[in-house]
Amino acid sequence: MINLCLGIAIILLASAVCKYIAGRSKAEVPGQAEQRLTAGMRELERRLNDVQDVMIAIDEKLSRPGVRV
Repeated sequence: MINLCLGIAIILLASAVCKYIAGRSKAEVPGQAEQRLTAGMRELERRLNDVQDVMIAIDEKLSRPGVRV
């Protein structure tokens, strides 16, 4: 289960890096690039928080007595 969540986190990070590299190749004003990067980082942080919330919920569910996998 942790491998699945880790895989999802790696995919999210890889997609963010790809978007960053693709955006970097375009000629933009530095202020606009900074705003885009900040927005992308916020989105990435939101997604990682969602993954973390799911992992915490799964951990709590598995920590209950009598729950078997």
